[in-house]
This record gives sequence, C-alpha cells and structure tokens, in this order.
Amino acid sequence: MTISNQIKSKVWENKQEYPLSTESLRMLFENRIPLIRLKEFATSQECGMLVDQAQLLNFDCYQDVNPKIERIGITVFEYNRISKAAYFQAVDRANKLKDRIIAASFNPLERLMVQIQQCTGANVRIASEPFHGSYYAGLIRKIEKGTQLHIDYAPLEQSQWEVGTVIAQLSWNLYLKLSPNNHGKTRIYDRQWQPGNNQYKLDSYGYTDTVIAGADTITFQPYVGDVFIFNTRNFHIVEPMDGQRVTFTSAIGLLPNGEIILWS
Repeated sequence: MTISNQIKSKVWENKQEYPLSTESLRMLFENRIPLIRLKEFATSQECGMLVDQAQLLNFDCYQDVNPKIERIGITVFEYNRISKAAYFQAVDRANKLKDRIIAASFNPLERLMVQIQQCTGANVRIASEPFHGSYYAGLIRKIEKGTQLHIDYAPLEQSQWEVGTVIAQLSWNLYLKLSPNNHGKTRIYDRQWQPGNNQYKLDSYGYTDTVIAGADTITFQPYVGDVFIFNTRNFHIVEPMDGQRVTFTSAIGLLPNGEIILWS
C-alpha cells in the first residue's frame, strides 16, 4: 500500500466516518479523513467474554502517566525509557497472558489483520526487530479518568526502533465494555504533530492546549462491538467518565515499502 506524496494536512475533506476500504485507509494515513468505523466488528457476547477473562487477571498502570490508565500488556512507550532489550524480554510473558484471554474468548487482533489484508492486498504483520523478534501487539486497556492532550507517533518517540520507520501511524480501538452514559468520548484535532511542538509539552506525554489553537475537531462516541481507527499523529484526548471503558487496541503503521505493521 502506498500513500500520495501530496499529504493534505490542513483541512479534512469532511467530518464523517468511513467504512474500512483500501481508499479510506489510504486517506486516513494521509490525514484526509478523520475516522474509520467498523460497525459490529464483534458481538456483545464476544466482547463480554473477553472482558470477563481479562478481569480474572490484574490490570497494571502506565508508569508516569496521569490521569491513571490501566492495561494488560506492554508498550514501547514505557520501555523506550528503559531499554529495547527489556521490552523484548517482556514480550513472551505478555503474549502468554493475552493468549490465555483470547483462547477463552476470541482474537480481535487476528480478525482485524485479516480484514486489513483482504481489503488492501498489503502484507500485514506484527512489527519485528532484528536480533529481538516480534513486538507485542494487543493491549486490553481501561481509560476511565480521561487523558491529557497527546499524540502517539513512533518516528518521534521510538526513532531507534523498527516502528520508528513508519511513514504514518494509526490506532484502532475495539470497545469491549462501556458504562451506559454518553461520556468517555474521544476528541481528535486536525492538527498533526510537527517539529517544534515539543515546546508545548507538559510532561512524559501531555501537551498544552496552545498546540491545537484554532484546529478543526471531531468527537466520537464509542459503542460496544465497534472499532474506531484514527490517525494518532493528530493531537487527541479522551474525555473522563464515571464507570467502565474497556478496549482492545494497538498501533497500526505504514512502512515505506507498503507493508502494514501492528504493535503496542
């Protein structure tokens, strides 16, 4: 899969959500649309089974992240400040926990990878690192206190890793459990991180509102069983909520050779 050299980064063509297709995925990588939604990606029964299995285990918290975010799995974000070797030493244990959960429910990661491969024809795989092996992919995550304004962009944050060579980066979230209210929305800004924006950084990941002054925005309400995909070089924020908000998620990156890789 390739993307145009003429990246449209100033204005989205419109604010609607799109179904998954070769063209919509290309447009999302190019920041020409704000959002892809896969309706009824999983049944409520499948989502409930996965959450039930996850809740038999202990959720850990991200280190040095406020407000608190809980998750099962590991992230390059945290290990980037420790070491690459330590991350890959932790992959096997993290995979065993994830495999135990999906063996008793279903495998959202595999389902999504198949759908992306079928609609694009691209090679879709888990990211891998020479001398280390495959990355971990597939967090089960609780974001219930909200997040700071932030981005997720490996070329900035993990420049010495294979994932740092992607030319565009997305995130997908399958919503597994939501309390019955209209909170926990995600707000995405049509403002992508650029060199120089770090002057607005607050701490390990958050930014001040100055960085998105005047930017267009879209807010989406999650629904159980649906997948939402958006470009994480765009500044975004999750609103706080009262209750539960459980997702299955990973990053999606486009390599210069057209391959699509996933990791957490």
